[in-house]
Amino acid sequence: MVNFKPARIALCSLLASASFGVSSLAQAQDAAVDEYVSVLNQIQNVKIATAQREIMAARQSENIEALRSQIKTVPATKQAVRGVVTKMVAEIEKVIESDLPFRKEERFARLDRLRSLLADSGTSDADLFRRAMTLYDIEANYGYTISAYTGDNPMKAANEPGRRLAACRADLASPVCNLPKELMDRLENGANIDGKPGDLLDVSDEIKDGNYVHFGRLSYIYLDLDSREGYRWSKEANGWEPLSSGDILNARRSVRIARGESAPGVVTAPIKVQAAQ
Repeated sequence: MVNFKPARIALCSLLASASFGVSSLAQAQDAAVDEYVSVLNQIQNVKIATAQREIMAARQSENIEALRSQIKTVPATKQAVRGVVTKMVAEIEKVIESDLPFRKEERFARLDRLRSLLADSGTSDADLFRRAMTLYDIEANYGYTISAYTGDNPMKAANEPGRRLAACRADLASPVCNLPKELMDRLENGANIDGKPGDLLDVSDEIKDGNYVHFGRLSYIYLDLDSREGYRWSKEANGWEPLSSGDILNARRSVRIARGESAPGVVTAPIKVQAAQ
């Protein structure tokens, strides 16, 4: 009787070996395909990145050309800036001259500083234009703000001290002088009210008769600290006119609000309305 068992085992081993070889070949092929796909993806990414860089380079070239063109116009631009500022100075001066006369010395002082910068060739055009715009903004803001500041009675004689300062020089205890405690303490500690030029201890500039208030460019008034006198600037008369007792009462509240001493609220500005012809 013939024994086929060893032959069967050999055949099975051969088939298993062949199967293993096919499987290894398939895995190798899959790995090669994956690697090929990965290389293709890398190539595609490089192409996309290169295209983006080309676009960026083109834009940078355009920007460089634009900057070169702008640089060529710098001399003309510098002349244009100074020309514009010169016109602004002239227009602002017209506004101050024709405006209500509030803070006039302060406003002209700012304008004179801008004139000095304009005349100085060493002033950069950027700084000159920035300062001109700042001054322009300040003047524009005056049109819609309420502001109060101290000053002497507008009816006093020119080059004469205010009534309150004169009273303090005569007698610090007088009711017209009526200095606050903080200022009295400074006088007791060496300050003076003699008005000597260059004296750092002189406090005469801090002793004023009352407060000026401007309601935008609509109205401009003066009110004594004791509220005994009040005046309104009249454009028609180009001078000061006395306020009525009712206007003085309203002016007190306006002064407190403008100086931040009272909560904001509705204020009444004394104005003169021309009658219809």
